[in-house]
Amino acid sequence: MANETSKSKRKDIRFPHELIEKIDEQSKKENTNFSAWVIAACREKLNKPNKK
Repeated sequence: MANETSKSKRKDIRFPHELIEKIDEQSKKENTNFSAWVIAACREKLNKPNKK
């Protein structure tokens, strides 16, 4: 499997087991998958104004 396409790049990161379980549960409730849920969460975080 390629690490990169024209639209995406593979990035391996580690998650605590408890967080993976919570994301899996929530993504199932939202009828999506783990990757899509994490991408949406990252986009949401990036779109929030910075608090100092």
